[in-house]
This record gives sequence, C-alpha cells and structure tokens, in this order.
Amino acid sequence: MRFGHVFGLIDRNSLKGFSIFIRAWDNPGLAYMVEIAVEGEYQGKGYGSYLLLWSLLHLKKNGISTVTLTVDPNNLRAQHIYCDKFGFEFVEYRKDEYGQGRDRLFLKLDLENWKQ
Repeated sequence: MRFGHVFGLIDRNSLKGFSIFIRAWDNPGLAYMVEIAVEGEYQGKGYGSYLLLWSLLHLKKNGISTVTLTVDPNNLRAQHIYCDKFGFEFVEYRKDEYGQGRDRLFLKLDLENWKQ
C-alpha cells in the first residue's frame, strides 16, 4: 500500500460495501480508516465484519502495524464491532472534531499484536 487502499465487498458482480484506508505520510506503518460502508440490506448479517477482517489482514500482511479511526460517540453498534470484536482501543475523545457538535472517539488497533 503506497498511499491508500480501497477494499470492496462484491456479491453477484455488484458492489455491496467498501472500506477505505490511507497511509500516514510521516509514518509508513500507520493507516487511517477513512470510511467503511455496507449497503442497507447487507447490514446486520456479518458482511461488514467480514469486510473489515479481510481489510485488516491485508494491511497487516503488507506492513501496516497500526490502524486508527474515528467513530461517533453515539454509534454504539460500530463501537461494539471495532472494540469488542476487533480489539480497537479508545485513545481519546475529540470534541467538535467534524465541526461544532460533531464529536468523535479516536480508536487505535495494534496490528503487530492483533489476535484475529
């Protein structure tokens, strides 16, 4: 991964989800998860977790040691997936990160010691 990578979730030749990662300019072992999305009818069935798992495995295999992301503090479902299922850890609370009233939680995953 030179600068970034996009992973797709394909079913019957149609894109049903994607994840986007960007490598940090000043730390080649660090990648930011910019976005992950799964089409509505595929949500709640494990497809997003599958997509995230294979994305993280690919990143680890290709020299990424740490992945970070932000999540809405009110999105408990996403926090459960990131923290409880995948082992992301809370780093900090960022008030107004995306503008006034749009707070975010900053999470980090150490891929070098990650046990999937």
